Amino acid sequence: METLAKEQLPDSDEDETIEQTIRLYGRTLALVDPSRLEAWVGLGLTMTQLGVLFLLRQEAGAPAGLLAERLRVTPSTLTRIVDRLVRLNLVRRQEDSGDRRLVRHYLTPEGAQSLEEMARTGRAYLTAILRQLPREKLERLLEALADLTQAAEAAEKGTWASAGRESGP
Repeated sequence: METLAKEQLPDSDEDETIEQTIRLYGRTLALVDPSRLEAWVGLGLTMTQLGVLFLLRQEAGAPAGLLAERLRVTPSTLTRIVDRLVRLNLVRRQEDSGDRRLVRHYLTPEGAQSLEEMARTGRAYLTAILRQLPREKLERLLEALADLTQAAEAAEKGTWASAGRESGP
């Protein structure tokens, strides 16, 4: 299936294609992500609490202000979120040695292990699904996901207007 540039697709056809893509994307996520979601539910965490864990995996030692900003929550909300993660022994707080007013946050070994288990379970399940596809379709999916990622990154950077407007390699 050849990708059409936006100029070649009438607006009504493009709108319908986008609508179908959104529905299929949602259905696909619901089908392929259950094992990761089950592990997440098993931890009894909210999506925001899980977001803190993922952020701390990427940015160990992040201060509360950075976490609140990235998660788009108030500092007091973040405090309650982190309090629960500390009680669950998934996150630990530590005063900054250079500035005692600054508190840094780290995953505990249990928090890191929980994220690793979620990733391992989800990856194994998704690998089994992807192995069902013939190589040609798998390569086509890889290309489409690369295009989707590129468009999402462009949208995140505020260059939405030019994202995906040209057909490229």
